[in-house]
Amino acid sequence: MKQKHRYRHKTKGAGLATTWPGQLAPEEVAVRARYVGSGEHKALPIDASYDLVSAAHKRSDSSRCDPKITREQAEQALRDAIKRGNVSAEFQDDFPAYVWGNLDGRFYAARLINREAGHYKAWPIEEAELPVDRERRLGAGAVDDA
Repeated sequence: MKQKHRYRHKTKGAGLATTWPGQLAPEEVAVRARYVGSGEHKALPIDASYDLVSAAHKRSDSSRCDPKITREQAEQALRDAIKRGNVSAEFQDDFPAYVWGNLDGRFYAARLINREAGHYKAWPIEEAELPVDRERRLGAGAVDDA
């Protein structure tokens, strides 16, 4: 029996934005972006810097975030990634729908969950799950659309 492909299929054009698609400068967007996290992804104990409680039942398909990472560290990584332009071409109001970055040697994907306030949640991903990165902004290996 053939094994199922383990990582997502990259569709044509499913990469980092090639030019900044937002109306505000990346630095302006970055300073307004906030990492809020999700209790569905947090392993116990949750660092006190998060203003959330762990979900009673974790989603079985969710990645577990490193409990040693503080909200401030995650937010700084999110802001740095936005400043570098590691964003999707899709924006919702002033914020990119997706942001990809690196924290403590691990890749993360962040998704906008509140477009008015600029709130994001994020989860760890494997290098194979990174978007097409023709300019090598993510600092990963050979990630392209081939």
